[in-house]
Amino acid sequence: MNGIFIIFQISLMLFIVLNVLFIFLVIRKIHSNKFERQKEHWKKYYLKHIDSAIRGKENLVVPDQPSMMDAFEEVLAKYYSLMKGNTDTSIRIEELAEQVFHNYYKKRLRHGRWSIRMNTLHRIEKFRMVSLIEDCVTIYNEKRTSDIESIQILRILANLQDDRIYSILLKEEREFPSFYYLDLFTRLDERLFNKFTKVIENFPLTIQFSLIEAMGDRGDYTYIPTIEFYLLSENAESRIRALKSLVKVGYLTDVEKIKPSLHGETWQERMMAARLIKPLRDKRFIDDLLLLLTDENWWVRTTAAESIIAQQNGQEILEDVANTHVDRFARDIATEWLFRKGKKSVVR
Repeated sequence: MNGIFIIFQISLMLFIVLNVLFIFLVIRKIHSNKFERQKEHWKKYYLKHIDSAIRGKENLVVPDQPSMMDAFEEVLAKYYSLMKGNTDTSIRIEELAEQVFHNYYKKRLRHGRWSIRMNTLHRIEKFRMVSLIEDCVTIYNEKRTSDIESIQILRILANLQDDRIYSILLKEEREFPSFYYLDLFTRLDERLFNKFTKVIENFPLTIQFSLIEAMGDRGDYTYIPTIEFYLLSENAESRIRALKSLVKVGYLTDVEKIKPSLHGETWQERMMAARLIKPLRDKRFIDDLLLLLTDENWWVRTTAAESIIAQQNGQEILEDVANTHVDRFARDIATEWLFRKGKKSVVR
């Protein structure tokens, strides 16, 4: 009997717990549906009136509850994206965002949930909210701030051309992945970017790598001497990044500086050096390229063949390689590139 009574008690407790949980979920669903209905109502309102309000022709109902705030945020973000090329309109949208969202975002930056803090940082970046930069920098310097939050704050500073990004990265002990730095540097204007490049050697290697690559992406010849300096670096990755940047620019002040890289220890360096010869079209490197046709790495061989065939008499050179070279790999890669360029047959 005692066993049956215990089972009955357990069953009763489970029944009560499940019913309480069910009621809780139903109530939460009701609240969620109500919130979404209210949000949809206000989205329709703001979509209808946002254009006139931005142009100063009417006043909007200022959001004062969560559903209104969410609706207005979505509508304003979408409208901002559509008007991105219109400078005057974008400025008015940013001013409106400052007025409506400043206190709201300031509070949400301190929210306990990471996802809410991150979404807030993304909105601050999107609306270019200068008034919250101080709050963002303060959060960056706190120990509890995650790496992803820190990177997002750096993006905000980069977008707003705030000089503090320079001092922060100069002192930062953490190391972020290289592509994050490259993303930051593409956002900087010429003034702030040059502030970095003038003292590039003062930054950690990872940041130096990204700066080298960013200089190449900009395609500005004034950066070539700085990029070329790294061709003589003892660090192989620095040389590879420099070669990669020079490939994008397509120019060197002294072509002889790439000769050591054609015989570099890593296949990546040899490949990038061979690739750089293609836009240079310098016949002084033909012998080096012919040697690379016998390289153990396929990427080096095919890049060398591509650079040879781009030369003035490149097809004739590869035909000779395909017919007479003692190395089978060299003959094969020469034949492959001749076929790519429309050569129907190669006599061997």
